[in-house]
Amino acid sequence: MALTEKRIMDSKNGLELQDLRNEQIHMVCFKGSEFHGIDMRDTSVAHTNFVNAKWEHIYFSNVQINMIQMGGTIFENIVRPEGNESKFEEEPGTEGWINLEPVQFKTSDLSRAVFESCNLSNVELNNCNIEGLKIDGILIKDLIEHYKSNNKV
Repeated sequence: MALTEKRIMDSKNGLELQDLRNEQIHMVCFKGSEFHGIDMRDTSVAHTNFVNAKWEHIYFSNVQINMIQMGGTIFENIVRPEGNESKFEEEPGTEGWINLEPVQFKTSDLSRAVFESCNLSNVELNNCNIEGLKIDGILIKDLIEHYKSNNKV
């Protein structure tokens, strides 16, 4: 069943799409739905339930997420785009558009999180509670205290 009779041709792939641009959709149940080839650039999603949802091949740049509960959530194969500098000349989410800006976690509770086989080079932790934080089984708090006592910092 079509949501709209309005149609638009996708210039990149030549596909006919239902044209829901600038629509306001409220109080909708998409339970069990499948979305494919969806262009949601500049879209606002609020008060939305993604429990047991599966997201794949997502352009997730310049996104702000606020007040989210993610118990049991798994992030896999998260990559940074390749390149030496960000390139915003192209349309966001299209080939040639690259966002190399850093990912930021602010005022977040990542306690009991597990990071496996992750590239954490050049990661900064500022003003963070590191009680119980271990790297390869070694308490980081102990390493910092040892470093400070030996280097008179």
